[in-house]
Amino acid sequence: MARVRAMSKPAPLLDRCIASLIDGFICSPLSVICYPVWKDGIRDGHSFGKGLMGLRVVKYGTRQGASVSNSCLRNCCHFGVGLCLLCFNGDRRHLGDYIAGTMVVKDR
Repeated sequence: MARVRAMSKPAPLLDRCIASLIDGFICSPLSVICYPVWKDGIRDGHSFGKGLMGLRVVKYGTRQGASVSNSCLRNCCHFGVGLCLLCFNGDRRHLGDYIAGTMVVKDR
């Protein structure tokens, strides 16, 4: 079965960086391990930072918000190779997005 490409444009890199900084400030000492991993799945694809920046993590090929399991897969892969993919591929997906089948889009 052929994959249907997402109808939304990939989120701008600067917006993604600002959303990540906002999420970093929200992490309390009690949630420093859990929140960074499942943050994109608790509010239908919006972490707090992404929500403020108008971004959303969706399942690739649909507009359906990422689940907690998608969020866990994508956020466990925020390392060197994954970040290089984010900067240099056309749809701005990092390694975690490929593994989880997600992408970050501009929602508004």
